Amino acid sequence: MSSVFSWLAVRGLSSHAVLDQLDLIDTGVTHTAGSSQLAGKELPGAWYVVVDYDVDAAGYVSKTPLLERLSQHGDVIACYDSSYGPDSAAAEWRKGQRIWCVEHYCASGETPDHLEYDGDLPVTFSKILASSQAKYADFGFCLYPVAVDLAAEITGFRENREVGLNELAWAN
Repeated sequence: MSSVFSWLAVRGLSSHAVLDQLDLIDTGVTHTAGSSQLAGKELPGAWYVVVDYDVDAAGYVSKTPLLERLSQHGDVIACYDSSYGPDSAAAEWRKGQRIWCVEHYCASGETPDHLEYDGDLPVTFSKILASSQAKYADFGFCLYPVAVDLAAEITGFRENREVGLNELAWAN
């Protein structure tokens, strides 16, 4: 099943502070597939995640002013996952600065292993990249999962495995 969504996880701010920064409220209603555009949940490791199921290309990863602002008060991981493309991206922000970014975009005519990355990448990046290269070697090195796997490794969040998200709504 194909899907498109974007999420960000913040560590160092309470869930209430994250929601206030995003002008959102937690409705207290359990999110089910298709029930709301936005959903959120506290995660182990002091992360709070917000998922957006109605996103433009690159989703939260492309929201530089938002990520700069949120990261002034905590660590932020943003992730975009479009299995239609397949496109994916992930980035980490701290103290208003992007630390690293990993992007995979399969535009028409490009090779399926089009992966770009820069910044101070986590140590685990090379292991995840090597694993993807080995796993997909027979399929032309499709490296779409690298960004998503890296974000999941850091935060412990993977949207397709998560239950217990609450519906979020705009405060205004």
